[in-house]
Order: sequence, then structure tokens, then C-alpha cells
Amino acid sequence: MFDLFRQTYLKPYLQILESSPLYPLITDANGVVLSLPPIINGEHSKITLSTKNVLVEVTGKDREKTKIVLDTICTMFSEYCSDQFTCEALEIVAMSTGAKTVTPKMEYRTEKCSAKEMCMKSGITDLSPENVADLLCRMHLPSKVEGDIVSVEVGPTRHDILHQCDIEEDIAIAYGYNNIPKQVPNLYTIGTEQEVNKLTDSIREEIARAGFTEVLTFSLCSRDDISNSLRIPKAIDQAVLIANPKTFEFQVVRTQLLPGILKTVSCNRKMPLHSRYSKWGMLC
Repeated sequence: MFDLFRQTYLKPYLQILESSPLYPLITDANGVVLSLPPIINGEHSKITLSTKNVLVEVTGKDREKTKIVLDTICTMFSEYCSDQFTCEALEIVAMSTGAKTVTPKMEYRTEKCSAKEMCMKSGITDLSPENVADLLCRMHLPSKVEGDIVSVEVGPTRHDILHQCDIEEDIAIAYGYNNIPKQVPNLYTIGTEQEVNKLTDSIREEIARAGFTEVLTFSLCSRDDISNSLRIPKAIDQAVLIANPKTFEFQVVRTQLLPGILKTVSCNRKMPLHSRYSKWGMLC
């Protein structure tokens, strides 16, 4: 089957499952194959113009990412349901442990923030807590005011809201960046370029003239990127670990620049050969 798929547009996705001892297969109660995720869907479950009931299934290696995608798709689709803004939850039973999980969860949470503090950080000085709540409501963040505290309800459509700074950004967007008054800093300072930056910028220019393409990657990476992928298993012992990483891609602070370059090469294999890359950055 995989030999057949290699001759089609599915070839780039085969590496996800090719080395796995077992393949995920979704079937209905009658044993009819619905899909082989994440490779291909089945003809039996194909959506047509007459389709009324839609099963939304999301597969992936990162549970948090699949949860976000499922919530987003379900909330967007629910707008077009006959019973608007509703969806039917399913109970998933793990065959190995018997553990039961109900999805989608559509979880809501409440963030309590100081209106004065948020306005100060965003540079807006003429807003009352009621005005702040009104701006957040425009950004699909229902809010209630209790004195100076604004209780912000974060729903399943706003997984991009992680911290208070994200709420402050939404306030600035709703207020209008161009409407924020310009202010002169209270401190008298003279900005100058640091010597190390001046040196690296000069070297960067020379390296670029020599035909190298500079690689810009994140300072965080996965555990495997700095250890198993480089065949240095003990390197993880010297790395700074992130306590509660949101994804597998941002688990540790990089200890080398090489993993970022190798990932760049891997993602650009279709580019012409003899590519030359350079990388500059701080290590931990």
C-alpha cells in the first residue's frame, strides 16, 4: 500500500507512519474503513452537498495541538448547524487501558486582571474599567467589571490567549494602535549599539556576501533535537528544561546551533543542492 502511495501526492506524509509497528485506522460500527490518518481519508466518509451529519476527527502526535484544532473546527462548523452553535460530544475509550475521554471539551476559563495595570502596560491612559471591558467584548472576550478588576472569559475560540499580556494586546488592537498617544520616556538615555552586536553584524554581512543564507530559528527546541537526533544522549543533562512546555517543539533551551541548521536543511530538501547556511545566536 505504501509503495502505491509513494507514486502520489501523499509521499511527503508517509514518513510519519512508515517506521511505526502499528498504523491508526478509523472504522465505523460495521467495520468499514473511514480513514487512515494522517495519510488519507476513505471514499465511504466523503462529504457531499447532501451530507447532514459530520464527524470531526483530528489525529496528531501532540495532544494539546489536536485539542486546539478540534475546538476551533467544531466552533467554526457549529455556526452552520441546524441547531446553531451546538455540537455533539463523543466518548473515546482507550483499548489498552479502558480510560474514557469525552471530546470536544469546549472549556472556558476566567482571567482576572487589573484594568489600571493593563492600560498602563499598553500605553492607554484614558480608559475606565468599563471601557476596557467594552473593548474586550469587541474582541470576542466577554468581560465583567468588579471595581478595578476585569474578569475576562476566554472561550474555546481563543486558544491564542495564554497570559495577561495577550489580553493587553487585544485591548490595544480594539482601541487602535494609531490612537495610542505617543509618550516621551521619563528617563534620559542615549541608545548605542553593543560592541558584540556591531561585530556580529559586520561578520554577518561578509558571510552573506560569500553566498551563505542566514538561518533564523527559535531559541527553544525539543529534547530529541539536542540529544538523540545528534547521537549525543547525555546532552540533555546539560540543557535548561522548560517546566510546562505547550508543545514538543519547545521543551528545552538549545545548547547548540547545529539542530536549527539541520532542521532548516530537512525542510528545504526540495531546494537546489549545494545550499550554504550560516547561523548566529546565543546559547544557554
